[in-house]
Order: sequence, then C-alpha cells, then structure tokens
Amino acid sequence: SSGINAEYGVEYENSYRSEPSVVFPGSRASKIIQRIIDSRLTGLKYDHDVCKALCNQLSDVIKDEIRREVVDIPRYKLICWVTIGQVSGQDARVVSRCLWDTEHDRYGSASFQNPHLWAVATVFAVYHDGCFDLTSE
Repeated sequence: SSGINAEYGVEYENSYRSEPSVVFPGSRASKIIQRIIDSRLTGLKYDHDVCKALCNQLSDVIKDEIRREVVDIPRYKLICWVTIGQVSGQDARVVSRCLWDTEHDRYGSASFQNPHLWAVATVFAVYHDGCFDLTSE
C-alpha cells in the first residue's frame, strides 16, 4: 500500500523489497553494547530503584548509539532488552524466545558483572519489508 505524508502532500509507494539491502551487523552491535554497559555500570552498587530506572535508560542509550554508529540499517526494528540483577551467590539465566526469520533477523548481546551486580543487554534487529507499520517505538 502507498503512504501519504500529510504535511508535504507527498505520496510514497511500497518498494516491495522482501530482503534487506544491508544485513544488520550483530557483532558490531555487541561491541557497542559492551562499551556502553561497561562505562555505565563499572563501580555501581546494586540498588533496586536505581537499577530499575537504569534498565530503561540503558535500553534507550543502546538503541540510539547503535542507530548513530550503524547508520545504514533501513527496515530494521530495534528492540532492546536490559536486565540487571544483584550478585547474591545465586545463579541466574536470561533467555528469550520469539518468532525469528533466520535469514534476515539478527541480534547483538553483551554481559557485565562486578562484585555487586550483573547485567545482560540484548538488541534484536528484526527486519520488516514495509507490509506492517513498525515505526512506533
């Protein structure tokens, strides 16, 4: 279907592209994520309220930084998930499950631990061909 930009009266046609022109660089995204969580969490002690807010902040910072550094990733929806927990002598596993197109969808992930807390951050880059509106955040 075509879309009309009401502000300028410009009509856009669907390109009918079913695969990406550029594949999302998952390993590069992992390095970006690692750099961000290392810089933001080093020396931090666990506090539930602080870490709760920090998960949201880190998620936004990671998505923004990936969009800034990996400029040419059109048609990818970025979904960022950050988990922070307290180091308390227990094991924790962070897993995810979703519908996945193994040919086009990618992800980047990194983890962090200090004596007080641990963190896992993952960005899922889900390719969409323009048939669905995935532009809302």
